[in-house]
Amino acid sequence: MRAFFFLCCVTILTLLAPAARAQCVALSDLLAIGADPTAQSSGKVVTDHVSFEWTFVGATPTAKEPSWTFTPSGASAPTARLLVRPQRPGQDVLLKTTQASCLRDLRSELKARKLTAQPVTCPNCEAVRYQAPNFDVTLYSQMKGEFPYVVVVHQVPAGMAPPAPAAAAGSKTP
Repeated sequence: MRAFFFLCCVTILTLLAPAARAQCVALSDLLAIGADPTAQSSGKVVTDHVSFEWTFVGATPTAKEPSWTFTPSGASAPTARLLVRPQRPGQDVLLKTTQASCLRDLRSELKARKLTAQPVTCPNCEAVRYQAPNFDVTLYSQMKGEFPYVVVVHQVPAGMAPPAPAAAAGSKTP
């Protein structure tokens, strides 16, 4: 009986895993989208970096920004949304999702790059930021609304200096 139960659990997980993975976007893809200056104006940039299950949704009265959504087969609402927003310098890539596994995967990728998590003040959520020389990634969890997990990737465009860290911003005293 235990073997049957185990087999049923494995089968269910095997069937659900591809859908959960398809809505997660790898750090390399998020960085590639953010690095392309045409990502906001050309839907092809994002489409090239997400799986075929993602759908482009243009601006509407309720959603003022174009985005890409992932809606699992049989679901009525999207379980993930990807947006590209202008942010000086460069642009932000936002991944909003219902799956905690997407944040766990990204956190693992960031730790593998030896980046350290820095706490971020967020009154109604938990948030950490990972900073690299040419990008930073902020992971938000326990957000209110339809997407409790949000990833914001900001990449400094090539040829532009990243903003100085807060500790380095002050002047040295003699």
